[in-house]
Amino acid sequence: MTGSPFHSQIRQEYDRFLLAQEQRFPVENRLKIDLHCHDLNSDVPDELWGRLLKLPETWLPSNKLLERLNDAGADLMTVTNHNNARSCWALMDKGLDILSGAEFTCHFPDDSLSIHVLAYGFSPAQEMRLNKLRFNIFQFQAYALEQDIPTVLPHPLFFYTAKKKPSIELLEKFALLFERFEVLNGQRGYWQNHLTQRWVASLTDEKITQLAHKHKINPADFSAHPFNKCMTGGSDDHNGIFAGECGTFLHVDNLAERRKTTPLSQLALEALRKGYTAPYGEPGEEERLTTAFLDYFAQVTLNMEDPGLLRLMLHKGSLQDKVMCLAVSNAMQELQRHKYTLSFLKTFHQALHGQSPALWKSLGVSKAFKPTLKIIKDIAKARQQQPKHFTATLRQTLPALYREVTQIFFDRVEHEILSLPKQTLKRINAQTLIEHFELPTSFRSLFNNSYAKHPRMTDLNIFGLLDQVTFPALATFVIGGASFAGSQVLYANRNFLNDLAEDLQEGQHSKRVLWLTDSFSDANGVSSVLQSTLAHVQTHQLPIDMLICHPTQEAQAHLHVLKPMKSFSIPSLSEQTLYIPDMLEVQTLFEVGGYDRIICSTELVMGLIALYLKKAFSVPTYFYMHTDWNEFFKRSAALDAQSSDRLRRLLRFFYQQYDGLFVLNSDHKAWLASEAMDFPIERLYSTQHWIDARYVEAGSQRRDMQLGKTLLFAGRISREKGVLDLPAIFAAIKTIHPDAQLLIAGKGPALKKLQKRMPDACYLGWVEKDKLASLYLQADLLLLPSRFDTFGCVVLEAMATGLPVVAYNVKGPKDIIQHGVNSFTAENATEMAQIVCQYLHWELQARQKLQNGAQLRETEYRATEIMAKLMLDVGLEPIHHD
Repeated sequence: MTGSPFHSQIRQEYDRFLLAQEQRFPVENRLKIDLHCHDLNSDVPDELWGRLLKLPETWLPSNKLLERLNDAGADLMTVTNHNNARSCWALMDKGLDILSGAEFTCHFPDDSLSIHVLAYGFSPAQEMRLNKLRFNIFQFQAYALEQDIPTVLPHPLFFYTAKKKPSIELLEKFALLFERFEVLNGQRGYWQNHLTQRWVASLTDEKITQLAHKHKINPADFSAHPFNKCMTGGSDDHNGIFAGECGTFLHVDNLAERRKTTPLSQLALEALRKGYTAPYGEPGEEERLTTAFLDYFAQVTLNMEDPGLLRLMLHKGSLQDKVMCLAVSNAMQELQRHKYTLSFLKTFHQALHGQSPALWKSLGVSKAFKPTLKIIKDIAKARQQQPKHFTATLRQTLPALYREVTQIFFDRVEHEILSLPKQTLKRINAQTLIEHFELPTSFRSLFNNSYAKHPRMTDLNIFGLLDQVTFPALATFVIGGASFAGSQVLYANRNFLNDLAEDLQEGQHSKRVLWLTDSFSDANGVSSVLQSTLAHVQTHQLPIDMLICHPTQEAQAHLHVLKPMKSFSIPSLSEQTLYIPDMLEVQTLFEVGGYDRIICSTELVMGLIALYLKKAFSVPTYFYMHTDWNEFFKRSAALDAQSSDRLRRLLRFFYQQYDGLFVLNSDHKAWLASEAMDFPIERLYSTQHWIDARYVEAGSQRRDMQLGKTLLFAGRISREKGVLDLPAIFAAIKTIHPDAQLLIAGKGPALKKLQKRMPDACYLGWVEKDKLASLYLQADLLLLPSRFDTFGCVVLEAMATGLPVVAYNVKGPKDIIQHGVNSFTAENATEMAQIVCQYLHWELQARQKLQNGAQLRETEYRATEIMAKLMLDVGLEPIHHD
């Protein structure tokens, strides 16, 4: 499988750096300490939602944190809670040797930027002073220097700024204000930690001097050794799961003798002041962050109290934030009423800390959930017996846990749907779903049977179908949500990381597209186009891979194929089977594959997955509009005005989530930019299709063909394709040309109706690609009575073989056809019949002129040019070919 080496290269380079750091100091003369960890006294978070909801960052007791640090081999401890050292003072009062520490939230004077600063070795009086000065970082750092309090800038590439996008200039100021930087943070991934380390390594004496002149900041005012940049590490652990697994080695000469007379906290402070530091451990990857968020969510559900409506509404923050927090509060309170889910979260939380599920829970769990409980037991066992391999265990068990609960969810949904009466299933169609696509405004209605009273829910009770799937649905949501949050934290500042990598000229993320689609192996136009696109990508080795979910399709170069967790097919809605992939598998594939942008071709399953990846990885996401669904349902489902308007609003909401849309015709582009859809014109990109070379090759045989009266329709036999206009068109033609023949190539839901209305046509069924070119050569005109096609590949295919087309003057075909020059356009069925009748009277020379014009027009649609433009539109450099 073609992929990017970016992911593995970054890991290898950073692991080499850590190995070198581990070898810097003799083992007998180094102390091991986690300089960045939290307990329950981190009770006032910086994040607005945490303050609105009255949520501490953790409920972890100090003694549990110290136990975990001790198990991880730490020689001494500190606790760096937000803006306070209460835990440190309390532990000191118990007679423990603790290095005082805290993580202060500091601000720049213009309030445009907030950063965290770790400080150590201060007294209670100095803590009070630091808290007063933290609203001006310059005063804070000057005071720390004056009092000989060593400070560290944690996660230097992750900070809070009022500006939409931070600049490299902010890092330049950090370089002048600090001498110690955390280049290994257990809650950040390899890429961010690697870039941090490379940036610190780039701070030469010359560069610091240049930056001091540029920003008019004297680094000696804030650092004892401004040209000696030191590197530290810390777990940034909040739950006591990974505390101590990342940290800092501190070098102390003659440690064995000195520790006999001097407290380790004092020795550690001396090493910090001198800059004798080296990071150890490994970065936090997705499984660690997913675990941390899962554990935090479990604790929130178990411990959260009602934040109070009046307090919430009077708190600082936007109305949108308050409304969202109100929804979260309601959701948590409902979860607390669901005993099975509550028990699951409590059991999972205990397992992460090494406590196996109690026997009564093992006996009481249903058969379907036995595998889930076994996985949780394996997690607890690994925590107890193999703590060094716990991360590796999580890498296997978390995806397995997600698969188990998700499979149960889908199995039960399928069972409930199949249990519906047949007459109810028959009523499930586009019109019904669009009419009834609604949610009640009452929060409680989402969790009990009162929603059945809602006027839009009585006929088709979607929520009623979920009565039996509440727990697996919630478990799936919780695990998937934690994984999503983990990726979002790792890549929230992606744009800034990209800018820094460019500035450093190293560590640049690979630029690759993952192209998602639900349709690839089907017998339809979208699949045909995507197969041609894949072939072009493979031939020219473009930085594009496709991703599909299918049970039998084989993977190829540039084509990932995931096996479905479940498949669904509702004949009344679509002939296509929908396949549901494992979302965590998709997420892993995206990260490991080194992708940094997305194109999606279908609105259903993959359309939602594309938006999930966009939010999780902070990447630009584009939608390729093969189909005009507004027109499709209007013609195929005969929607009334109200349903049509609702569909338009749903489509508008969906498409507006994307960073850009690729459109295939000028009419569709104008509609999307209109007030009805309100999509910014600068984010609409025109594109085209191209056709297989076999049609061009077949066109050379056209000159030897004789005059005839054979007409052809090739495509899906369905209402939206206009096939029900063909009987009237053909009947009118037959009155003038009784010897005319009509060939119908294709299949679809309107076939029987068409055969009944037009029995004198010749029905060929589905014609494979390799035979279609020959079929075009047998015809004299192609008829396309469709008002639905966004492009019309069949138009180009026919033109390439020298077969002129008569199509309605709409959308895609009218952008291709030049009336009377290479083919014809008609306004309606009557005019189409008239044009056909006139053409069949033409002499050979006139026909050949039109045929030549058709073949010439096709030459303007070439894959290389089309794909080069598409790559430019998504921000990639096109690959030029000699």
